[in-house]
Amino acid sequence: MLQFNTLVTGNANVKSIVVAISRAAMNQDPEDAQDQGTQQRNEAEHLVAADNEPRFCQRLLRLLSSWIPLFFILFQLFRLVSLVMFAIFVVYCTLYCESSSVDCQGFSVYHVPNCDAFCWKAVWLICSILTSIIFIGLLNQWALPDLRPVSCVVIWRCLLCKPYFWSLNITMAFVVAYDILITVINHQAKISVECLVIISKLCTLYMIYQLNFTFPPSRAKNFRPISRAAYCITLTIFVLDNLCKFLVLSTEVAFKFYTINSKAPKPLTIVILMLMIVNGSIYHSFLVFFWQKLFRGDDDILGVIKQKFSDTRGINDFMQDRADGGV
Repeated sequence: MLQFNTLVTGNANVKSIVVAISRAAMNQDPEDAQDQGTQQRNEAEHLVAADNEPRFCQRLLRLLSSWIPLFFILFQLFRLVSLVMFAIFVVYCTLYCESSSVDCQGFSVYHVPNCDAFCWKAVWLICSILTSIIFIGLLNQWALPDLRPVSCVVIWRCLLCKPYFWSLNITMAFVVAYDILITVINHQAKISVECLVIISKLCTLYMIYQLNFTFPPSRAKNFRPISRAAYCITLTIFVLDNLCKFLVLSTEVAFKFYTINSKAPKPLTIVILMLMIVNGSIYHSFLVFFWQKLFRGDDDILGVIKQKFSDTRGINDFMQDRADGGV
């Protein structure tokens, strides 16, 4: 009914424009009236087209929203399978081969035709990257205005004033340096896979910046339960993903304290150990964010409330009394 009323209103506006064109043509010269009439008709057609364009976009989004959540849930389940395959690989390498997933040799727990353990690692990374890209593509004011009340420009202006923005960026810079260093010193490392590791971390960080200022889908915002399910399942897998990497990296750090490679120079060993700890801290930050976003979706998860000391009870009362002349 609403669409019918909108259509009738649009037709009435077009008719009024046409009537105005006809009246203006009666009071002008034939040639001027014809030129102006043509121009106004073009403007009327442009107005009608501009009115239909957002309506078409809304219909397209409505059509896509009917099957995207189900497809996304299936995709996340496949991502979970790839995470399990990678977790088996990296745990075996850490506990039994005393190496990382970068240069692990002799893995034989499972064998999938045409896809070894490094292949599953690449599949897991690609799934994580695609998930982040899809989230980034949807988290904008045009696609989901109910969940994203402000534009990306406003968000970036806000982020530039936040301490956590610079802290996470500096930490990520050290993490990328660690990944590059590990790839360079391990000649058996697969460069393409390790590049996916770096891209995955950067995409996740960018998605976190956007997701931090986005409301979760809910019935109150006219979203179906399946959309809420897709959202929660995705965040849950992100939690499991970063939990797995954080635990594995913590285990590798513990092994480093007891099994230091005597062939490597001590300064390099110390640098690698420190960068491993920094790398684990970024996974811990991701883990905490996604876990809290599941339960506190409307809050600024990254922000930490800092109260001015002048607003503290007691101090504030004293300053207020002095301002009033009481002290």
